[in-house]
Amino acid sequence: MKKFLAIILISTASAVSAQQISLNSQYLFNDMLVNPGATGMKDYIPIQLSFRKQWTNFPGSPTTQALSSDANVANNIGFGGTVFNDVAGPSRRTGINLNGAYHIKLERSSRHLLGLGLGFSLTQHAIDESKLKTYLPDDAAVLRGYNNTLVPDASFGIFYKFIDKGYVGLSAFNLVQTNRDLFDFQNGIYNPLVRTYYLYGGYNFDLSNTFRLKTSALVQGIETVTVQFDVTTLLEYKKFFWFGFSYRHTDAVVAMIGGQAGPVKFGYSYDYTLSDIGRYSSGSHEVFIELQLSTKNSSSRTPWLKRNRIYSPKI
Repeated sequence: MKKFLAIILISTASAVSAQQISLNSQYLFNDMLVNPGATGMKDYIPIQLSFRKQWTNFPGSPTTQALSSDANVANNIGFGGTVFNDVAGPSRRTGINLNGAYHIKLERSSRHLLGLGLGFSLTQHAIDESKLKTYLPDDAAVLRGYNNTLVPDASFGIFYKFIDKGYVGLSAFNLVQTNRDLFDFQNGIYNPLVRTYYLYGGYNFDLSNTFRLKTSALVQGIETVTVQFDVTTLLEYKKFFWFGFSYRHTDAVVAMIGGQAGPVKFGYSYDYTLSDIGRYSSGSHEVFIELQLSTKNSSSRTPWLKRNRIYSPKI
């Protein structure tokens, strides 16, 4: 029973967790989740709310909510954070990630930026005994009911960005590798948070004045010699509508669609599961909505801020 609970907690962790972030299918709309070095690099302030339901119709399947934002708070300094809640069967994880980044201008026009970022996370783990059914009424795994454990950790990232064309970054999560007895048994089960690395990059190709092709790739490596990769391609129309597909190695094929209306961006993705669990579920659903707050540098790259020019008389 102890091993069973440990497997549930670790293997069904949420998309906002450092170890499982690649399960978030629309991470390319929030670079900060993948690399703290990207914090505050946008020329507006995004406030993004996301919801993911993984493996629909599968009993105890993970459900994740996250709220995140980041901004350039001072000259060449970015700050941001994410608050998340993840429920998977009887386990629940709630926490916060705080990121800070320093942006280095590689030339005067600021077309090339290099971000160096640090992140700190604090996660609360809990087990709900009311959702557990055991053969033994005195099973030690559920005697203590809710068992809360706060787990701190840290992350680091280097992120290079070329205006709104290309980007590449390398990041590492779970640097502290904290060991915690998540269930607090008399004979404890220790769960090391294994270091996880991400190589993330992409490039946007202008096909015409109205169409842009966005490509991205992410490689995840865990020190337990586990490697996974994602590749994504999106076709964007006038920066107001997009659709595309993603492939997650041995796990899922993803369809994505979204758009922007004024300062509001929104997106939806559906994961068709390729692994054996696909026999028992009807895929995964994910949605996000983002409010973009303008700054003094926003008008140059945020199309909706230029809307009044259409009505301005020519002089």
